[in-house]
Amino acid sequence: MSDEVVESATDTKKYSLRPFHSNVSAFSAPFKLLSNLFSNQYLLRNLVKRDLNQKYNKALLGYVWTLLEPALLASVYYVLFIIIANHSEANYPMWVLLGVISWSMFARILNGTVNSLTTNSGMIKQTNFPMEIYSFSAAITQLVITILSLFVVIPFMFYLDIYPSWTLWMLPLSILSLMITAWGFGLIFASANVVFPDTAHIFRFITRAGFFVSPVMWTYEIIIERAGVDSIYFDIVMFNPVVVPITCIRHSIEGTIPEFETFHLVYACLFPIFSYIIGSIIFLKTSRGVVTRL
Repeated sequence: MSDEVVESATDTKKYSLRPFHSNVSAFSAPFKLLSNLFSNQYLLRNLVKRDLNQKYNKALLGYVWTLLEPALLASVYYVLFIIIANHSEANYPMWVLLGVISWSMFARILNGTVNSLTTNSGMIKQTNFPMEIYSFSAAITQLVITILSLFVVIPFMFYLDIYPSWTLWMLPLSILSLMITAWGFGLIFASANVVFPDTAHIFRFITRAGFFVSPVMWTYEIIIERAGVDSIYFDIVMFNPVVVPITCIRHSIEGTIPEFETFHLVYACLFPIFSYIIGSIIFLKTSRGVVTRL
C-alpha cells in the first residue's frame, strides 16, 4: 500500500472520529450556546417557519387561529365570570385571558425544551447542527404565537376604556423573562428526558398543576387581600418565578405599576438569568453523551 493511500485512510479515520458537538467548559457554556444560535440564524429562521407552517398551514383559517382561539376563550371567560358568576371586577376576564396566554407560552416552551432532543432525534442523528437550536426555535415559535395572540386584548381595552400608556415597556420584558425562564429550565432536564422518558410526563403534570398555582385565574393583588403580605402562603407563592412577570403583563396593559417588595423583584429579575446559565452548562455538558441513546 502506498504512502498516499495510508495517509488518505488515516485522514478519513481522523475525521470520522471527530465529535459533532465539541466539549466546552462550564464558564464558556452560556457564551458558546449564544454563539451557536447567532452563527445559525438562517437555520433558526427556517425552523421557526417550518414549525409555524406545520401548525397553521393545513388549517382552514390558518394564522387567524392565533387570534380566534384566545378570542373564543375571552368570550367564555366573559360569560362565566361576568354574566354567570356576576364578578364585581369588570377587568377580571381580561386578567384571566392575559394569564392564560402568558402561562400557555411558558408551559409550551418548557415542555417543548424538555422534549427537544427526543422530538428531533432524526435530525440530530443525521446532522451536526448545535442541538440547542431545536429547542430555541420552538421557543421563538411560541413567542411569535403569543405576540399575535395578545392583539385580542385590544377589544377589551376599548370596552374597558383602557388606553396604551408608558407602562407598556413592562410587556416585552415580562414576556421575554417568561420565555428565558422556561427555556433555561427546560435545558436543565432535556438530556435527562432522553435517559429517563418519565421526565416528560412529570413536566406535563407540573405545567398542568402550575396553571392553578400560578396567577392565571387569580392575581397578585387577590393573594395580598386574602392571605396578607405577612402570611407564609404569600411567601411560598412569591417563590413561583412566573408571578411577577404575569402580574407585570397585566399592569402594563392597565397602565399601572405593581407594588412588589424589593426581594421579590430582584428574585424575579435574576431567576431567568440563572435558569439560562445553569441550563446552558448542564445541556452542553450532558447532551453530547446522550446522543447515542436517541
